[in-house]
Amino acid sequence: MPLISVVVPVYNVEKYLGKCVESILAQSLDDFELLIVNDASTDDSLKTARRFESDPRVKVLDKPHGGLGDTRNYGASRAAGKYLLFIDSDDWVDRNMFKELYYLAENHSADLVVFNFIREDIESGKSRKCCLPVRGQICGREIKEKVLAELIGPDKSSGPWHSVEMLGCAWRRMYRRDWFIANNIQYGNEQKIMLEDLPASIHAHCACQNLIIADGAYYHYRYNSNSLSTRYRPHKMEMLAECYRTVDATLQQYGIDEKYRERHMAWLLRSAAHSALVNCFSPKNPASHSGRFKEVNGILKNPLLLAAMRSDYLEHGEKSDRIVRRVISTRCTPVVYLFYKIYSKILMNNQNKK
Repeated sequence: MPLISVVVPVYNVEKYLGKCVESILAQSLDDFELLIVNDASTDDSLKTARRFESDPRVKVLDKPHGGLGDTRNYGASRAAGKYLLFIDSDDWVDRNMFKELYYLAENHSADLVVFNFIREDIESGKSRKCCLPVRGQICGREIKEKVLAELIGPDKSSGPWHSVEMLGCAWRRMYRRDWFIANNIQYGNEQKIMLEDLPASIHAHCACQNLIIADGAYYHYRYNSNSLSTRYRPHKMEMLAECYRTVDATLQQYGIDEKYRERHMAWLLRSAAHSALVNCFSPKNPASHSGRFKEVNGILKNPLLLAAMRSDYLEHGEKSDRIVRRVISTRCTPVVYLFYKIYSKILMNNQNKK
């Protein structure tokens, strides 16, 4: 049994895959298996992956197209290592990542290791270390509950956790594989749910008994701010509402849904609805003025969001939280439409200045 199984989901990433795989094969801990799972790519990604099969640690798996969540599930179910890592195929990792995470997990008998990362902005060429607001390696019940709470929704007051990035990503954790499988942690279908890895991460933290936060930043996340600012996702609110429902089902399973209800509804309002409303004004949205107005109106009528609007949880939060809450809670489509039209234009202008 290898010490670590690494699952790399692949879909049309021939430009980046080589760098990703080479960073994995160069690890200082070499007792691992690498499962490169091709999700029916239409470019030369599969051909690129096959180049690495001469290394006995590499297995290339080819499957019908099912999306990122399905591909992660496919790889995890075929992994054999003691620990499990997911690495996105356009990212790369530092040479000592596996070694340091493995010994940290072993020393603390960890089910789950959460680590920091480095954001690589490909537009500006700048790198930025993104760390949790904790000092050094930390474990115990208090940090376990804090991370779970932050995954579920924002704190009602301002603080350093408010600016934490990418906390729910699959690739920000190493999992004990037998524990991962025994708890039936699964990634969602990205055709039906947005942020398909967030419910799985929350499920993992609910099931976790032994958590350790690593102080190292080993993972290099390729960030394209330009594509993120212009991307348009149809039915975004519906897909984020499905994410909310999936998480809520997990919280009910563990008997903590009432404990976190207000916090979770705040996520629906502050993150889901806000994001969906910004999405309406993406330059890639083909809808006319009336079409976008109808889209905004539809978001405001979402039954889950209507319940979230009645909560005063964010009334004393950060200024941005208070503004978003007050605008959305007017339930006045013209007001919300005008606010997000202006807000989205400011976002685009700020992005173009970078």
